[in-house]
Amino acid sequence: MAPSSNSDREENKQKQAKKPRQHLIKLLNKGQISGQLSHRLFRKLPPRVCVSLKTIVNDEFLRAGHIFLGFTKCGRYVLSYTSDCGDDDFSFYIYHLYWWEFNIHSKLRQVRHVRLFMGEEIYSDLYLTVCEWPSDRSKIIIFGFNTRSSSSMLMNMMMSDENNRDIYITVVTMPPFQSCKVCSELAATTRPGGSAQCLQHGFMLNTKYQVVYPFPTFQPAFQLKRDQVVLLNTSYSLVACAVSVHAAGECESDQVLYCRKDPPHSGLPDALNASSSPSVLGNPCSLHDQKPAPPCCEDHSKPCSSTSCPDQSLAASKAREFAADIFRMAQGRAAGEEWRERREERGGASSTTSVSTGQVEEAFQCDTASVSASSSSSPLQQGGPGADAGYVNYTKLRYCLQPQGGAEQETEYEDEKILLPFTMTDLKGRSLQALRGEAQGQGQYVTVEQLTLDFEYVINEVIRNDAAWSKQFCSFSDYDIVILEVCPEMNQVVINIGLLLLAFPTPEEGQIRPNTYHTSLKVSWDLSTGAFRTVGVGDLTEVKVQSSGSVWTSYRKSCVNTVMKWLVPENSTRYINRMTNEALHKGSSLKVLADGDRYTWIVL
Repeated sequence: MAPSSNSDREENKQKQAKKPRQHLIKLLNKGQISGQLSHRLFRKLPPRVCVSLKTIVNDEFLRAGHIFLGFTKCGRYVLSYTSDCGDDDFSFYIYHLYWWEFNIHSKLRQVRHVRLFMGEEIYSDLYLTVCEWPSDRSKIIIFGFNTRSSSSMLMNMMMSDENNRDIYITVVTMPPFQSCKVCSELAATTRPGGSAQCLQHGFMLNTKYQVVYPFPTFQPAFQLKRDQVVLLNTSYSLVACAVSVHAAGECESDQVLYCRKDPPHSGLPDALNASSSPSVLGNPCSLHDQKPAPPCCEDHSKPCSSTSCPDQSLAASKAREFAADIFRMAQGRAAGEEWRERREERGGASSTTSVSTGQVEEAFQCDTASVSASSSSSPLQQGGPGADAGYVNYTKLRYCLQPQGGAEQETEYEDEKILLPFTMTDLKGRSLQALRGEAQGQGQYVTVEQLTLDFEYVINEVIRNDAAWSKQFCSFSDYDIVILEVCPEMNQVVINIGLLLLAFPTPEEGQIRPNTYHTSLKVSWDLSTGAFRTVGVGDLTEVKVQSSGSVWTSYRKSCVNTVMKWLVPENSTRYINRMTNEALHKGSSLKVLADGDRYTWIVL
């Protein structure tokens, strides 16, 4: 019943006033403890922390089709992109990414824009995801992929195979908060149209590859969990790619991938220690094992390899280097041929494209090793590592800015040991110069490392050494790889390999023809040594009437359940920032761009 008098109303107000109001911070703490939080707390924000996009962006940019994605982790910039396509059905898409300096009291100021996926012919609108590493604020990575769902005439002409999907990647530096000394010097001396940014603030890496059905899932929470490293599932292999900028005088052996300094027979798998490749026997960070250490190494008086001798003659040293280079090149070509044959047997399209202008990959330019990596015994089967050694490929390339007045280098040389060809440019799209030999005497240079694990080799080794049903196994027809966890401190990657295979039934079943089965293999991969290890092997589950699509759907659901059991919430500061245009592809728009760290909203 409603209050019937003023005295009743006053009494009711006094009761409400006596009821204690809980502070927002206390409510948040309760939610953190209990795991339950009311969404009503965040339905509205105070007007002082909200700003309308139309009030801070000129109408000309909105009419130009800018799609705003969100804030960077630092809160200083807002990102947007445009996708330009001609009026006819035979035009390619061109993407540009824009950085806008944000100030809640003034309009957005454009500070940089770059063309994404330089040199690629993109024939459909892409799903874009822009990501930042947990702690590396120096660069961002942009993933783009199409879904083959476009009705474009050009796309239908270009793509006759619906089982392929193109993946486009750009890694680009962030604008500096203020110009560094090197950038200022370049700006003062650069000719008109030249690059006014140093490499620390002014490089781009672009690459493209194809994946096949069942298309690998995109998992930025795992693929970017290790700072400076991106894990790329190409359907045929897992590629760990690291991009870093170095200055003159830094130690060459200070690399991101494949850099554990384990001496021979120091606990690594026997097959790794017994490799016939001479570059693996010494310090893996110094792959030319007969070269003395550069002046910047830890011990200036000792060579990087334990096998080199101070009194060796120069001629003998050069002869050994020459023989080692021939061995590595021959081994790489054989590995490339074997990989291509397996890929053609599987029927998949090539996951590489031709090497673009400016990519020099000769044997004396990059450090390449063919590393033997054997799966050690799993907990399910105690025993020694596999007798036959496999390989992972490691490659390191270095690039610097073109000298003043220097012409861009062109080459068609292609190294078959490289899985992902890429272009390295400045922000204006001009190719960087590949360094020949050591980087001594150079200024800044970009180092690009690739460490590659071959899936089909891993599958065969795990089945042969660790599967209880290995004697029933005939062949596998398809597989799907999902990353389950990445430990950046230990440099370990845990993957789950879903497998469709043919195997003979057990004798008790009384059949003599092989049946189709599904199983999964869990494997860990060490990014420091290149070695992999079997974690677990699943039982065989017969596939009777299900389609392959239903098998992979069920498999990925089981992977999600496994991940959720292991899930640890992201650190409030070491998280992977993600911005996507998914809402646009669903026919809607984001309502707000939220900067959660600084409690600021841009209302769209």
